[in-house]
Amino acid sequence: MSDAPAASVPEGWFAIVDALEDAMPPEWTNFARGSGDTDWMRAMLMLDAHDRLGRPTTTEHVAHTLHHLAQTNSRDLEAKGWEVLHDKRREERRQMLLLIEGDGPAVLSGEPLELFHRSLVPTVIEVPRA
Repeated sequence: MSDAPAASVPEGWFAIVDALEDAMPPEWTNFARGSGDTDWMRAMLMLDAHDRLGRPTTTEHVAHTLHHLAQTNSRDLEAKGWEVLHDKRREERRQMLLLIEGDGPAVLSGEPLELFHRSLVPTVIEVPRA
């Protein structure tokens, strides 16, 4: 038995995991909850989540396509509904990216923090239409 103190999970880690849970696969969420006591794992998990969230979701793709189909067939009310769904999902995804970028560094230190800063690829999501 080791006399080394058990690693602890930094305050804020589970809040990040909870905020990302609906957008990430269950495997990711389970791994994040079970491996939060390791800086390296937190860094890699956040980078993975950021990468995944940097791409449109299935809902965004479907809503975008159905918006255009409805628009093409002069079904303006239906088109507007698909557009609203697309924009809502895109904004939710944008907020999760901002959460990772803003709160992620607070749950890291040392080399994992350096890796996070070095590896984080800024993602630009188009500005919502006026």
